[in-house]
Amino acid sequence: MAGDSRGAILEFIEAAPDVVRVEEIADAVRLHANTVRGHLDALLAAGRISRVPDQRSTPGRPHWLYSATASDSVRELARALEQALDRAEAPDGARLAAATWAEAGPEVAAATTPDEAVDAATEALSHHGFDAVRNPVGDEITLRACPYLELVDDHPVICDIHAELLAEVLKRTGQPVSVERLDVFPRPQMCVARLRRPDTEPVRVVELAEPEPAAARTSSPASRAPFPRKKR
Repeated sequence: MAGDSRGAILEFIEAAPDVVRVEEIADAVRLHANTVRGHLDALLAAGRISRVPDQRSTPGRPHWLYSATASDSVRELARALEQALDRAEAPDGARLAAATWAEAGPEVAAATTPDEAVDAATEALSHHGFDAVRNPVGDEITLRACPYLELVDDHPVICDIHAELLAEVLKRTGQPVSVERLDVFPRPQMCVARLRRPDTEPVRVVELAEPEPAAARTSSPASRAPFPRKKR
């Protein structure tokens, strides 16, 4: 715990009878909401709290709802992260840590369709602190608001754990959906998980030729061959 402010935030969340929003926490501890968010990110990384998106019916991105993580399984999740970082070079370290994370998350039931499997995986990633959204096709999951963002540069194995976690959840659904790859930060603070599933193969693919270089299209008149004259 870093300072009295973070301790006060944790104490308020633990005492709350239900999930709380950032604004409620900021009012209670008399700090700016942005300052509170920084402390919340640290508490998430330490496994002391968890968050889920608010299921709002109005347009716009959902608010995060925070609660204390008092269960032994979540504390085990935090210990698994520490162990994975310490054993970053171990071949199976990320996979074993991901299995522990999966146990700490929501129970994964057997899915009846590949779409249900992708929804279950998206829910699991949201449970672990991400702003996770699947695309309409169901072959990609976009991950924002990584709760471990500040640790990734020094410990890139965290991204391996997340990829393995996603693969483990999909495996538990019993559907033929798997992780093809995890694109880390194709845009700042955003990752994209590319999924492989047999029911999204396109009927037809239209491929366009590479565009002609601009220099070739704007060559000077002197460099162009003259039009052939018509014979009379």
